[in-house]
Amino acid sequence: MIQQTYENIVETIQRSTSLSKEEIETKVNTKVSELQDLVSKEGAAHIVANELKVKLFDNIPKELKIENILPGMNSVTILAKVLTNYGAKEFKTSTRSGKVMSIMAGDETGTIRIVIWDENIINSLTELKESDIIRIKNAYSKQNNMGYKELHLGNKAQLIINPPGESIDNVKVKISAVRKQIKDIQENEIAEILGTVVQVFEPKYYQACPSCNKKVTMQENSFLCEQHGNVAPVQLPILNLFVDDGTGVMRVVFFRDNAEKLIKENVNNMDALTREISGKQLILQGKSVKNIFFDRVEFIANSVDEADPEKLLKEIK
Repeated sequence: MIQQTYENIVETIQRSTSLSKEEIETKVNTKVSELQDLVSKEGAAHIVANELKVKLFDNIPKELKIENILPGMNSVTILAKVLTNYGAKEFKTSTRSGKVMSIMAGDETGTIRIVIWDENIINSLTELKESDIIRIKNAYSKQNNMGYKELHLGNKAQLIINPPGESIDNVKVKISAVRKQIKDIQENEIAEILGTVVQVFEPKYYQACPSCNKKVTMQENSFLCEQHGNVAPVQLPILNLFVDDGTGVMRVVFFRDNAEKLIKENVNNMDALTREISGKQLILQGKSVKNIFFDRVEFIANSVDEADPEKLLKEIK
């Protein structure tokens, strides 16, 4: 059964009727009172929707955004960007054995863990890379024992890597990412860091495709993108910092929008950039990776925000 949240139900009723949110909530509260608190607000909202002849599941779009996936859905189609490929593992239970593969993917609305059970699909994903765009069809959603939703692919599902003409510019890594101390961060973790900038390196720039932001190569007299062919490239920045949270120091890499957010107008003035950023406390969300050249774990930032001192004080309290 699809587990709709109370907010989802209210929004659906609002879209399907002329009622305001306040009017709908009044009807729900009245229904709860009529049933002497024997039904939850979600249950009362279902009843109100039924009385108003609003069908809660008829208008689900063919392709969902991740934030709109609900546990219990079938035939789910999404477009997402691969954030982490955890690879395939062998498993064996008392009733079955085989392979299972998991990846973390996201879109502009959030992230989700994707679990793949079909060996034909798993065997076709040997070249799957981070930042690949994937379209998944006919998956089903579940809620795991930690309370998070997941998307599962069985033998009826389909996964297409880098469908033509599709791209996702910015993936939203939700604030619910677990905040970790730098000393505790291991390779291939999605986490949040609160740290102070202690060293700033000069920004570097690379030639990129204006459509997918991937690095382009020079061939003869033109620039070539693997996905979009000959393009007029744009210059995109890479910024490296070291941050310290009191438990350790970690190199953090910022690409594109996140780099520009920190560089601002200091594009050609390294002294000004260093003065602007050094000593700032930043909240960083992203993924830890292993730098094989230096044999250390580093952090790729997917989002960056300056820490709010008042909020930090409340967290301490």
